[in-house]
Amino acid sequence: MANPMDEEMRALGINVKWYGAVGDGKADDTAAFQAAMAACGKRHRLYIPSGDYRIRQTIENQSRGIVGEAPYVDSGQQGSRILWDPLDTSSDLLPCLRIQDAGVKAVFENFSIFGMVGYNSRNLSTWVDKSLFEQSSYEMFAAGSAAIEVAGGATPIFRNIQTARVKTGLLLNSTKGHVTSYDCSWGGLIGVYCRINSGDYFFQGGGISGAFCGVLLGTILHAGHRGGFPADMHRVHLGFAPYAIYQCIDSGMDDYRQAASVNGLNGIYTTVQFEQCGEAAIKLLSKSNTSSLRMFGFGFSWSVPSYSDDPTRWQYALPDSLMRLEEKQQYAAWFGTLTYPVTIHNDLGALRLSTAPGGKGTAYIEVLTGERESDLTGLNLPQTVIRRKWTPLYRTSDLHERMREREHRTGMPVSAPNLLRNPEVLSNWTVTNGGTISLVSPQQVPVPISNEMKQVLGRNPVILKVTPDGSRSPGVMIDFQAPSLPYEGDAGRNLAMQYFILETSTGSSSLYRSLGRVTAQNWEYIFNDTITWREPGWKHLRGREMSSRTGRLYNFSIAGIPETGDTYIAGVMVNWDQIGSYSPVPHSYMTDSLEIRGPGNGVILTDEATGERYRIAIRNGNVQLIRT
Repeated sequence: MANPMDEEMRALGINVKWYGAVGDGKADDTAAFQAAMAACGKRHRLYIPSGDYRIRQTIENQSRGIVGEAPYVDSGQQGSRILWDPLDTSSDLLPCLRIQDAGVKAVFENFSIFGMVGYNSRNLSTWVDKSLFEQSSYEMFAAGSAAIEVAGGATPIFRNIQTARVKTGLLLNSTKGHVTSYDCSWGGLIGVYCRINSGDYFFQGGGISGAFCGVLLGTILHAGHRGGFPADMHRVHLGFAPYAIYQCIDSGMDDYRQAASVNGLNGIYTTVQFEQCGEAAIKLLSKSNTSSLRMFGFGFSWSVPSYSDDPTRWQYALPDSLMRLEEKQQYAAWFGTLTYPVTIHNDLGALRLSTAPGGKGTAYIEVLTGERESDLTGLNLPQTVIRRKWTPLYRTSDLHERMREREHRTGMPVSAPNLLRNPEVLSNWTVTNGGTISLVSPQQVPVPISNEMKQVLGRNPVILKVTPDGSRSPGVMIDFQAPSLPYEGDAGRNLAMQYFILETSTGSSSLYRSLGRVTAQNWEYIFNDTITWREPGWKHLRGREMSSRTGRLYNFSIAGIPETGDTYIAGVMVNWDQIGSYSPVPHSYMTDSLEIRGPGNGVILTDEATGERYRIAIRNGNVQLIRT
């Protein structure tokens, strides 16, 4: 006669109650779960009968999946619930269940994990630091636990799982991707956090929400790319949170500053509802690049922008302690660069302008680029702000040629002021990543300066030489000319930048590359695009028709310098409006004599103290100061 325990093991799996689990919500069932996991031996499933099981230390998966009776719904449908009450409350993202071993195609279904912290949107400032939130830094969040972590090479399948009262419901921290979720309810402060993007995530049914956001993606470098969230979502409810999808800087601010770009979103979103969004449906970093994305509309609705005294209402706005009312709900979606192909239909409804005092539009796009036009009807294009549209034609020659004559001293001998501290003074530069810098003459460079350089910079330009340490890519930076930073400029006024660069090494590829950009207030980057080229020799790089939202400017930097071989830079200039002839100084400048002839000739100056105007003139060899 067969052993009934063996029969139940085959039917359901290793029962945690065989090893002493109580499931009354009070007893510590950690040891029982660990013993049951060990008995699974990477061959059997783990079975959790209905009850509340208090767990105080991470359970390392050794099973071929976990099955419960059902997730906890309410007092009438209690199901199988794990109460995650960790002894260690200081370690960030400590999981209740870590799926790393024996997790290939293992199925985890019909149970819930509840933590001990009552995260909610109304009191977000309890767990979110305002100053770090304004920098989009992951460090804004207080330390907290995770319900389930997927790590290593695990590729689990989740069915009918529920998480709540934890910092993160599902932590994607694996190197293989291929994580699948069916009809799960991922919740917490953050519903799903894609910390290491290893690709191919599939969500069908259920919902993803959080007191701060539903899906969080970051910027950590993995497998040659930084951050991102490539997912296929079908019939998933997002929203009921300040942000449905939010991107933060979790790789460190220095790493983010040096990166040319980070990944944004890609994948397919069908019948996905972005409901009751308190601040935005999507909020990506300005340096993010979203491509190969297909969405069939948003099913979008706004939450009220302020909290009332009625706790029964849907209210998911950011609290006033994190964002003032007049700044809330400016746009329903924020993108960095959108690169073709991107398709965002309006089949499920387009984004809508908020009626809040701060409402400005439906979507904000830093750069729209690509070989062909993307379909963005779901963004409600008449109310979408596109900061810059960059087509291949713009990228190559036509615009460059159209403005070229203004850059030459022969056509414009008096130059506009350079907004940077004099770039021909070595002490005004700083270098990062172990590089060294020096000034050299045109006779000391390995490739003679070009005729174009002679026309723009003159025949004897000052040249900056950057020498790397052989293993890291150095960067150089120069501040704007101001008594104290930031430089207070004109918000919304176009900037222009230019420099010449000679790289003597292409690194590990056949391409030369460079990234020159202006850093403005709130980590706003202008001209934040890496330019590549194949032809050796001096390259003239330019940026035009971009503006700062605030006009408060800090520095200009050049990144992407090769790890080996010297790099030479000349003619660095940032000025207002369009590119003009080069100037190293913050005032109108020319390199030749200025002759003034005719009656009434002279130079008009205004007295700074009195405002009176005077003309300096010469008569019979004598200098005269004449009040005008």
